[in-house]
Amino acid sequence: MFAPDFINEVHGEFLLVANHSLASPESIKLSIAYNIARISYGLSQLPSHIQTCRVVYDIRGQSISDLVLAQIKEAFEQVAIVEFKF
Repeated sequence: MFAPDFINEVHGEFLLVANHSLASPESIKLSIAYNIARISYGLSQLPSHIQTCRVVYDIRGQSISDLVLAQIKEAFEQVAIVEFKF
């Protein structure tokens, strides 16, 4: 079963919230891999008109460098729109 955090039928978009620790290179790598797998699985489970994913990283309380934020955005550039909640 797949349950995104939100679906916008009008825009054909689903939203996933990631509240992950990004404190180390390993945790960043795991978070990216996990979310890419979630997106892939989600696309296979949702109606065909829902094709766009938006991932919102809730990083409140974490001090994450701009370089890491750019690295995360780049990792998703072919599969999702990425936003950060500070």
